[in-house]
Amino acid sequence: MSHVLLLDTNVWSHLILGDENKRLKVQADLSTLLMKYPGAARATSRICIAECLVASRRLPDAANRAAAEAAFNAEFDSPQLIIVEVTKDVADLAAALRAETLRRATVPGGIMAGSDGGRLKLPDALIAASCLDFNPPAILVTENRGDFVYIEDGVQKTVADIVVERVG
Repeated sequence: MSHVLLLDTNVWSHLILGDENKRLKVQADLSTLLMKYPGAARATSRICIAECLVASRRLPDAANRAAAEAAFNAEFDSPQLIIVEVTKDVADLAAALRAETLRRATVPGGIMAGSDGGRLKLPDALIAASCLDFNPPAILVTENRGDFVYIEDGVQKTVADIVVERVG
């Protein structure tokens, strides 16, 4: 397999729930990425699917809830979409990534840990670990690039050195 583009929750949300301008912007950005990575497969993590279902199920109008959930499920049921399950190995790797982020925040000059314990939250660690389930690792496609980057010795790095492409 060549490249794999792993779409983060916010990408799916913009494609399904976003206003027309945002949806068109994200679609255009995805088209650009497909030209940059020809033949790339699309993937997502089971955690992204769960987060999208939460977004649809919290809509106040029942008809909108049903329509949004059906639209998400149509995307997630596509045979062309690779779904990375949250297996024991993925969860273990996510725990290691989150722990490293917290450890890094405690060293002199490190990123200060917030009240939530640091910038890489567990769902994002699971998504990063899902990227590492591929060889080579999947390219993470997200609007929230900052959730996956940190500064070390004045150099911006990404969690587990994954490639992160910003859309939106």
